[in-house]
Amino acid sequence: MRKSVAVQPTRVDAAIEQARAWTMRTLRSLFPRPARRRLRFRGGWFALPIYVLLVLIYPLSLQQAEWVRAADHFTWLAILGVITGVLVGNTRMSTTRAILLGGVLGAIAIVIATSMATEGNAILREKLVKLAINVNNWLTQVLAGESASDPTAFILFLGATTWSSAFVGTFALQRTGRPWDMLLFVGFCLIVNVSMALTNLLADLVVFSLASLVLLVRLHIVLLQDRWQRYNIVPSGEMDWRLLRGGLTWALVLVIMAFFTPRVGAAEVLGRAYNVFESPYHSVEAEWQRFFAGVSGPSKMRGVSFTESFRLGQSPNLSDRVVMTVDAASGHFWRAMTYDFYTGGSWRNTETDRVDKVAVPALGRERFDATFEINVQQPGGLLFVANEPVKVNIPAQFQTGADRTYSTGMRAVRGGQASEKYTVTSFVSVADKAVLRRGPTGYSDYIKQKYLQLPSTLPQRVKDLAHRIAKDETNNYDMAEAIESYLRTTYHYAPQVKAAPPGRDPVDYFLFDLKEDFCEYFSASMTVMLRELGIPARVVEGYTTGTLDPNTGKYVVKELDAHAWVEAYFPTFGWIEFEPTPSQAPFLRIDSDLTGGATLPGDERGIDDPDNPRVARDESEGLGRSDLDPGLESASSDLDEPFDPKPMLGVLLIIALLMLGAWTRFQMRFRGQRPIDAAWGKARLLAAYAGYHPHPAQTSYEYAAMLGDAVPDAKTAILDIAESRVRDRYTPVGATADDEARAISAWRRLARTLMSLVPARLVSFVARIKS
Repeated sequence: MRKSVAVQPTRVDAAIEQARAWTMRTLRSLFPRPARRRLRFRGGWFALPIYVLLVLIYPLSLQQAEWVRAADHFTWLAILGVITGVLVGNTRMSTTRAILLGGVLGAIAIVIATSMATEGNAILREKLVKLAINVNNWLTQVLAGESASDPTAFILFLGATTWSSAFVGTFALQRTGRPWDMLLFVGFCLIVNVSMALTNLLADLVVFSLASLVLLVRLHIVLLQDRWQRYNIVPSGEMDWRLLRGGLTWALVLVIMAFFTPRVGAAEVLGRAYNVFESPYHSVEAEWQRFFAGVSGPSKMRGVSFTESFRLGQSPNLSDRVVMTVDAASGHFWRAMTYDFYTGGSWRNTETDRVDKVAVPALGRERFDATFEINVQQPGGLLFVANEPVKVNIPAQFQTGADRTYSTGMRAVRGGQASEKYTVTSFVSVADKAVLRRGPTGYSDYIKQKYLQLPSTLPQRVKDLAHRIAKDETNNYDMAEAIESYLRTTYHYAPQVKAAPPGRDPVDYFLFDLKEDFCEYFSASMTVMLRELGIPARVVEGYTTGTLDPNTGKYVVKELDAHAWVEAYFPTFGWIEFEPTPSQAPFLRIDSDLTGGATLPGDERGIDDPDNPRVARDESEGLGRSDLDPGLESASSDLDEPFDPKPMLGVLLIIALLMLGAWTRFQMRFRGQRPIDAAWGKARLLAAYAGYHPHPAQTSYEYAAMLGDAVPDAKTAILDIAESRVRDRYTPVGATADDEARAISAWRRLARTLMSLVPARLVSFVARIKS
């Protein structure tokens, strides 16, 4: 027979085997297997649902805010982040490698979840390709200085915050027992979301605060239990519940104190801090709005705090509180800020130089003095003015660019003075139509560069519409008036704001789809079309005249009077105001060509004419003001209205759930105990609820005799439980099965008797509180 010869491995086989072994060792060292005995959640089963609630509050709050349409996947990302954090946190992997692994897994999960959440029936591969294209387009627009209209990047950003808060917080809790990473991360994200969203999400913050305090109490109890176990201390069976009950009480007290404690001192400190960081904050806000202009959700980021930029489609967050009173000879529009750069989704003010004075052209203008008494603090020391300001009686600076013949805003040197009383002298235009028609049309290079700018993404049909409207006009003024008249007669004002869909230019969306919206759409559309016609124009924001108070002779301006209009530039005359929004009366100018009068530039029936709508405006027409008068009709109650059982059923359901929760908690407190010990503990606790508390020095028989004398119907049952407990604890053989059965049966009889006493106990407790 031939001997079998063993095949010797070649050098290649040996090298492959060594490489495989090295790879496996490296993977095991980088990602060691988790120890199964350590796979537990710190805090136990009671803390786990509280922790999951805390993590899920943020993604659920994002869904309520409705920033984007596809938001359901945020919840699944948070749950997946918690699971991954538990698994990785219980391994022996180093912290650096664990965070790196979590980042890689999170990036994969976020991209896949975002792709799957997009609308359409395409396969995953096609959705991933579309996602990559959208991100590339977003980067191109951002780097070009334009407004990024696609919301994909924002959805990815929200997904990243959701995953990071869930994974990092869970990992830190599992690895170090420290809950503060999650609480601070999620808390910060939640506060930002609640603060920015127009929807009232304060309840989310309250639930988060309460759950956070409860979790901290529970983890502290776990820490105490570990310490007791190390020192062989055996606490009573109710010790954890007593600690938790005390923690819950103090948590509720702290939350109530947070709502009712005076905030004057804190408000002053926060006010000073805000003044320091106000300018950087508004810069970040402007860039944020440019980066994520495609976000369609309502936001109260702006309100009426006229900043260096605003995004079209944001819902105004206005109230009827008084902003200021104005003492002036006649009414006018009170300018706050102007905007020159259109990004394709938002407007920005890029002329931010500050100088001590500007040289406003006086041709066709007259002096106008107005004294402002401010009731609401203005950001950045912003001052209100009429048309073109030239002087103010407090230290102030003009915000302007390289051309010092006009200003884009006016700010107090000391910000606090902008919220007090000040007087502004302005030069307001009184030039009539004939003078403006015959004016020169040569613009400086700087004016053309700044105020003829349009984004490359502006749809062609917007440009075609502008030329079609002005095709019969021969001068810039008539072109501007034609655009103004077209918008006022073709479109309708509506205080309800509708954001443009992702990827759509807001001006195009308004002109060809919406055809009704609020003033910022009208002013933006007119400005864009004027620029297409070669007429420099800018958007202006501020307040309308307000309401004239006959008692004081002053104009009362409210938040609801916030408004946006247009100014077009005419050489030698400066910036001339136009009103494209139909809810407001147009700026009245006479036409000397029709009247035949040889008027000088500025002769017009204008500012001092009592018939001028600038003086007396319909106070029901303003940004965000409804056309409906709630006082016209009053709702009458119908006595024959049928009974609706739903509220009563809801109350009964809540009571049933509370009773079920109380019974479950009562049973859980004695889990793991032997039947006789559980029966004895339940009897003592339920008797305490009925008002019969045990004395620490009482023996089992003494307590049973005391309770039997107080409640005769319970005497036999409590004596049976006491006898079984004594036999179980103090006899050599212990309790028998018959003793356990007798104790369980006695407890059931005793429970029925004591439960009948609990309602009377509650009634007497309530009566003592009332008395």
